[in-house]
Amino acid sequence: MKHRNSYLIVFSIVIFIALLCMHLFFMQQGNYTDEDLIFWEFKVPRLLSAILAGAGLSLSGLLMQNLFQNPMAGPYVLGINSGASMFMALLLLGITPTFNDLSYVGGAMIGAFVSAILMFVISKRVQNMQSLLVIGLMLASFMGAFESVLQTFAAPEQIKQLYIWNMGSLQQLSAAQAPWFALIVLIGIALSLWVVKGLNALIVGEFHANQLGISVPKVRMLILFVTALLAGSTTAFCGPIAFVGLAIPNLARALLKTQDHLILILFTVFIGSSFLLAIDILILVLDPWMGLPLNVLTAVFGAPYVAYLMLKKK
Repeated sequence: MKHRNSYLIVFSIVIFIALLCMHLFFMQQGNYTDEDLIFWEFKVPRLLSAILAGAGLSLSGLLMQNLFQNPMAGPYVLGINSGASMFMALLLLGITPTFNDLSYVGGAMIGAFVSAILMFVISKRVQNMQSLLVIGLMLASFMGAFESVLQTFAAPEQIKQLYIWNMGSLQQLSAAQAPWFALIVLIGIALSLWVVKGLNALIVGEFHANQLGISVPKVRMLILFVTALLAGSTTAFCGPIAFVGLAIPNLARALLKTQDHLILILFTVFIGSSFLLAIDILILVLDPWMGLPLNVLTAVFGAPYVAYLMLKKK
């Protein structure tokens, strides 16, 4: 089994490199007057956006599924995307006088972390993880409803802009923002690897984890922090991206057939990045005929697999 998993990890790295080369090839198509400027200002950020968003969402989904011991838990169960979307709606209504990329990213990040901090506070009072999951879903529903109320006061062009943002995009990341996004994702991966022992212990339950000397409250808070960091930054820079954080961790477990989170984290990161690279390659290929939003394709491929999981687990 260990040899099989090692081969799968190596295979995932090979697939990732192959998709990386394909992505670079398809982005080179077309004639540009200033190729170097286009490459560094638009193509490289788009490539990094796919890699980092895929890795961040997949890893945060894996952490949430471990925390709640529920394969249907995803990175947005804390209401992070709803908080970011609600703050975006506030920005579009003119709450802040500055309308540029920085204000939008900052507003989405603030909204994501406000939701996360609220869930941190609630998690200290609620010991049952399933109750925390339900509260997170209710918080997301409330923020979604509040956003709908805000939209009734918005102009049609503002509603359209918010709708486009909610469909997700790998083209919103600028060259100046890319290093910060990369740093956030790398910190999230490093913290996840640091707490591998706690993640493995949570599989047998909180009681047994405590018996093994694991500080369950600390592990839980770190998981919530890393999830907020990864999912919040991804939502801020790329908009909410559906199904990646839900489907990819389940796919990784199904392929590896292990609960060792050291292997799962590495495999999930590479598979998640490869998935979004493949989706963006498909967008580039279809672009001459149709401009498909990112969330359309992630739903086309992710939703059937999630439905299959639900039917399989009854």
